[in-house]
Amino acid sequence: MQITGKPISRKNGCRIVLVVLAVVFVGGVPARSWQGNKRFKTISNQQALEMLNTIEADIKEHYYDTAMGGLDLDKRFDKAREEINHAKSQDEAFLDIASAVAVLQDSHTLFIPPVRPYGVDYGWAMEAIGDSNCYVTAVRPESDAARKGLKPGDQIVSINGIALARQDINYVEYGYRISPQSGLHLAVRSPEGDTRTIVAMAKVIPGQEVIRHSDVMEWLKHPHEQKDRSRYFRVGARTLVWKLPDFLIDPGEVDGLENKVHSYQNLVLDFRGNPGGLRAAMDKLIGEFFQKDIKVGEVKGQKQSQPEIAKSRSSDAFSGKLIVLIDSRSGSAAEIFARVVQLEKRGIVLGDRSAGAVGEAHDYIHAIGLDATYVAQYRARVTVADLIMNDGKSLEKIGVTPDERVLPTQADLAAGRDPVLARALELAGSKMTPEEAGKIFPFEWPKERMPEID
Repeated sequence: MQITGKPISRKNGCRIVLVVLAVVFVGGVPARSWQGNKRFKTISNQQALEMLNTIEADIKEHYYDTAMGGLDLDKRFDKAREEINHAKSQDEAFLDIASAVAVLQDSHTLFIPPVRPYGVDYGWAMEAIGDSNCYVTAVRPESDAARKGLKPGDQIVSINGIALARQDINYVEYGYRISPQSGLHLAVRSPEGDTRTIVAMAKVIPGQEVIRHSDVMEWLKHPHEQKDRSRYFRVGARTLVWKLPDFLIDPGEVDGLENKVHSYQNLVLDFRGNPGGLRAAMDKLIGEFFQKDIKVGEVKGQKQSQPEIAKSRSSDAFSGKLIVLIDSRSGSAAEIFARVVQLEKRGIVLGDRSAGAVGEAHDYIHAIGLDATYVAQYRARVTVADLIMNDGKSLEKIGVTPDERVLPTQADLAAGRDPVLARALELAGSKMTPEEAGKIFPFEWPKERMPEID
C-alpha cells in the first residue's frame, strides 16, 4: 500500500491513521534489544483474538453511549478479527485491536497493551499549534534527532509518510506506543521555509527482561504517582506564576498548594501541557477560587446523570485576578477548569484551543497467561461518562477556545520565546519580554525508566 502525503480528513482521521500505522510499521524495535531472555514470549494471533473479544465485550457493557454514536461496532470488530488472523507480528495484531477501538473516535476509550520489557525514547517532542500544523518543541541534545539537525520550531510535515495534522497527532503518538519503532522517517519544514527529510533513530531503554504476574500487580497498585510536580515563579510582590503539569495529586494536598498563592494579587495558572488526571483534585482546585459551591456540569452516564459539584473554600478562596493558560495538550481536568473559569466569568483564559478530551474512563484489567508464572496483562480503558457543562455542551472533540488566542510562531519556538506567558504577565500588570518569559519554565524531559502501565 502506498502512503501519500494527502491530508487525512477529520471525520475519519484517527481510524485511517491507525490503519496506516499498521501498514508502515514494519521495522519495529530490533528483536535483539528485548528478546534475549527466552522466557519473554510474544502474543500469538489466537491470543490477540481473545484480547479483542474481551475488549469488545467491555465496550458494549460499559460505554456511556449504548448507541455507540450510530456506529456498527460488530462490523468493525469482525473486520479486526479477519485482520488479526493474517497479522504477521504481535505489534501488527495490537494495532489491529487499537484500530477497531479507535472507530469510536473517543479520547478516553483505548486499548492498553501489555507492558513491554523495554522503553523507547525518540529524543524529541512535538505539539500541535493552531488549527492544523504540528511543530517540534524540544530535542534532546544527545539524541540522534539532534545529530541529524532536528530543532525546535521545525514543522513536522509527515512521519513515516503520514501527513501530520492537529486532529491526528494523538493517534499517531498512540500508535508509536503500541508499536515502538527503531527510527522515524520525518519530513520537516524549517522556520525559513526549507523542507528536508530526516531519519531519526530512537534510543531503546532496557527494562526488566522478564515481566512476572507479581510485577504487574505491584505496578497496578500505583498506576499514577500522586506527587505534586508544581513549579512556581514570582514576579515582583504582586504576581505568582504557578505551572501545574498534571492533576495527579492527592486532593487532600490541594489546600496546602493553594495557600502559597494567597499573598499575591494576581495568579497566572499555567495548564499548558497538562493532560488532566484526578477529577477529585480538579474539583478541589476549582473550589479554591470561588466563594460559593460551583456546579461543574452534569455527568452523563449510560443509565443516569448526576451533577458534579466543586465545594467552595468559602472565605478562604483566592479572590485575586486569575489568568489561565492552555494549549493543545491541555486535556480533561485542565480544560474543564478553564471552561468553568469562562462560564463563571472568574478570570481570563489565554493560549491555544485545548485538546477536547474530557470523558470519564474506567480501566478493565485482563490477562493472557503465557505459562504458569508469566502473564501478559492488558486493559480496556472505556469512557463511562461524558461531562455536559453548564452551557449544555460537551467539550469532547471540541475543547476550550481561549478568551484571547495567543500562539507562538515557528520563530518563537526556534528562539525559545514564550509570547503566551509574556501576554499573561502584561495583563497582570507586569512587563516581561517573550525571551525572558521563555526562560522561566524550561522543558523537562521525563526520567528514563521502565514504561508506566499508562
